[in-house]
Amino acid sequence: MEKTMDDPIGEYTEELASAFAAAETELRALPGEMGEWAAGLLRKSDPAVNDGRANLISYLLPYWVGEALGVPTGFCRELAIGNVYAMLHFFILDDAIDGDAGWTAAQRRRLLPLGQRLHGLFYRRYLGCFPAESPIWDRLDAYMQMWAEAMAEEAASRADPRDVRRLAGKAAPVKLCAAALLVRAGKPERIAAMDEAVDLALATLQLCDDYADWRDDLAEPDGNAFLTLARELLGSDGSQAPDERSIRRAIYHRGALARLAELAEEHGRRLASLPECPRGLLEFHRSMAEELRAAEGRVRDEVDRLLHGDRLSDLLSSLGGDRRRGGER
Repeated sequence: MEKTMDDPIGEYTEELASAFAAAETELRALPGEMGEWAAGLLRKSDPAVNDGRANLISYLLPYWVGEALGVPTGFCRELAIGNVYAMLHFFILDDAIDGDAGWTAAQRRRLLPLGQRLHGLFYRRYLGCFPAESPIWDRLDAYMQMWAEAMAEEAASRADPRDVRRLAGKAAPVKLCAAALLVRAGKPERIAAMDEAVDLALATLQLCDDYADWRDDLAEPDGNAFLTLARELLGSDGSQAPDERSIRRAIYHRGALARLAELAEEHGRRLASLPECPRGLLEFHRSMAEELRAAEGRVRDEVDRLLHGDRLSDLLSSLGGDRRRGGER
């Protein structure tokens, strides 16, 4: 199947199915209930099951970079399976850090050990491809440091929609596969440029996720970059938490979604200027930027529809247009 911008999986559909099947076989071999728990987590992350896009970069980056470097597909598959394990490990860790996953005490006792087992499986896959003395392990240390700093900063300061490195930081370990493939190809000098390319895509992915999750994040808005942008456009000093009406006003009246799409498009221009950027990564990013712009177009169409239908009062009401109200405007 040929890959399109609307279908980032495309030609990799069968390959991803093989990678997930291999991962499921290995996970089901874990002792006791741990195997069933692991297989359940895997199913939730399988794009063939949930049609999700958020994790595709974890699975597909080894193939995108490997394709550009002429690396055999089987080698890329090993890294993709390792990435699946690493991703599930970080999912569990993130839920444990957030503390809002709704785990029971029994689930916590099962999931935290499972997370460590997944981390071990990731190491085993990568060690099968790169020996312990390989420089890629120094890169892993650097990416883990980026991840740790991003997680700590999330609780300490408001998310900045323009800070590419920080937006990408929570997914920094994803970059290991790209660096590893460059090391294998004898091109370690290209790692910095590849890191920049992946960071730009990860930053846009985070912006998309933050827009999708803004209602859920209203209680703790500082960790959501889209809410930061909306509050800036509303002229908020941050002393009062935003509510849904104020953010809708930012979207429909202050152009918050248009500004978000502009940030994504700026990332895309920078990405296209990097010769190290693999074709698949560029197309993946383009699909995200186009989805944001399409969402912004739907907002403009809704505003036009209301205005042309002589429903200005309904529009102002939906935006919280009464300027005498308190709170963020």
